[in-house]
Amino acid sequence: MPYLANVLQNDDLPFRPLTRMLAEMQTSINAAGLRLFDGDIDRFVIFALVVREGLSTGAVPRPISAHSLSISLNRSFETVRRHVNALIEAGYCQRVKGGVIATPGIVERDDVRGMVRLANDAFVRFVEDFQGSARIARDSIPPARPYDIAIGVCGAVDIMLSTVDSNRGQHGDWLDLTIFSTVLCANFRRYASDGQALGRTMSDRHAVRPSVIARTLGLAETTVRRRTARLTAPGHALVQLRGGLLVSQAWLATASAAATTARTLESVRREIRKAVLRGFPIDAPATAYLDGRPPFASFV
Repeated sequence: MPYLANVLQNDDLPFRPLTRMLAEMQTSINAAGLRLFDGDIDRFVIFALVVREGLSTGAVPRPISAHSLSISLNRSFETVRRHVNALIEAGYCQRVKGGVIATPGIVERDDVRGMVRLANDAFVRFVEDFQGSARIARDSIPPARPYDIAIGVCGAVDIMLSTVDSNRGQHGDWLDLTIFSTVLCANFRRYASDGQALGRTMSDRHAVRPSVIARTLGLAETTVRRRTARLTAPGHALVQLRGGLLVSQAWLATASAAATTARTLESVRREIRKAVLRGFPIDAPATAYLDGRPPFASFV
């Protein structure tokens, strides 16, 4: 698909490459995670962070406290504790001295295993597409060693967390950012597959209906419509057209949006460097796929 490949790498388009690639990664992972947790994004994110903490320390998982989770996720302690208790009751986590860990063996359960492997592969796809901008100094790359899935999973979670943090002034709520990213992903997928698309103009035919976003993410349509009502308010990130939702080009052109992109770019480069130091094969990213390059989300 040479046309699509050129579109993906061309910066003279409606969305900056980093913004598009992050949206692709986030949409893939969020769609899988939200379906696993029945659309509860807080529960999914807390579980993801608990798994990430455990994977980052090797054979002996390191517990993470509800207090640390609340700080990392900018959620109230009571909210985090309620979700942690629910995860424990459902068998996803265990309470131990010092906090909570993922239940031993849970990442090998079929439904969780699929999500974890997808998180790795979505991260690898992101780095593979983004590596030309990563600017990893050649002398900083450690010697090659066997690849560990923990590298990709931790990298995916860390990039998503840092993206939420850098976007906090634009999207203070994680679910708002998730819906915005998914709309952006859908807009660009339709733009990229439109053989008549020229220049930087997005139109009604590239818009996506809230019902499609809801199906893609496994959310209730009423939830998506309630959130997009706020996101489509005057001066906000989305616009409502006859064909559905479209990311606002005027909003993307604001100084605050540009500053957010710059902060996000720096944090992404930092997290990729960390992954490389852990052993990510930056010279041959495709060798880190577990199930192959995952397809992009389909919006139907």
